[in-house]
Amino acid sequence: MHGYFHLCIRGCPSMRFTESMIQLCMSISEIANKKVGLVLSGGGMRGIGHLGVIKALEEHNIKPCVLSGTSAGAIIGAFYAAGHSPDEIMSIAQETRFFSPVNLRLRKGGWFGTSAFKMLYQRYFPDNKLENLKIPLYVAATDISEANTEYFNEGDLCNALLASACLPLVFPAVSFNGKTYLDGGITDNLPIEPIKTQCDFLIGVHVNALDKHVAGTLSRRQMLDRSYHLLLNNTVYMKVPFCDLFIDPPDMTRFSMFDKKQITEMFDYTYDYTLQLLQEKGY
Repeated sequence: MHGYFHLCIRGCPSMRFTESMIQLCMSISEIANKKVGLVLSGGGMRGIGHLGVIKALEEHNIKPCVLSGTSAGAIIGAFYAAGHSPDEIMSIAQETRFFSPVNLRLRKGGWFGTSAFKMLYQRYFPDNKLENLKIPLYVAATDISEANTEYFNEGDLCNALLASACLPLVFPAVSFNGKTYLDGGITDNLPIEPIKTQCDFLIGVHVNALDKHVAGTLSRRQMLDRSYHLLLNNTVYMKVPFCDLFIDPPDMTRFSMFDKKQITEMFDYTYDYTLQLLQEKGY
């Protein structure tokens, strides 16, 4: 029959495949044989969306050989690079109180302290060495003195993650090695630069697409969130042409940067979106 192929396997009945199905299998196989680089944007609690994306990629046998991340993307990247599955990381996030009233400080440059994050990193990264992760990881942070981005891929993992996710006003600046750092997203919210020459297939994931159907008056926190990402998103989208695959689930700002109540919904949403996108792209 025109447009179909028959495949016979010993002991099995003949199976019929369409040309599109054959092409899909070939596309998946081609990516699986490439060195894949995965870049994860920041986004606060929206970083959970990266887990849904990674799970969908894994189900298509797309696994990164090198990672790069900013802020929440760096944190997710570190846990994944250490060997934790998306579902395991999701469970860790559900069990951890990131913004507990105990950590509320309202002084010294930030609303919250970082003790919860330090305890989390000490528990899951006991050797505290970036270079000892199972998958190479680059962590982006903003050097506020030099006004540039620094990419860490060796040395103190805990300090690198604290610096990368140090959102201005929310957390106090992080100082180590004689420098002071703030959130990596300020200068680079999609850090493709350190890995774009180290892979054959570059995947960028952005979890801050603006919700374009905002109704009513925004709260102060929503206004801060929206303003911050209006500033950042243009620089993110300038890098899309350098990605072989760019995953940008729409309307992500409907999920809070700070609230965990919707993280299960967010995980499922980005997972379903990525599965559909991969199917549409023929991967």
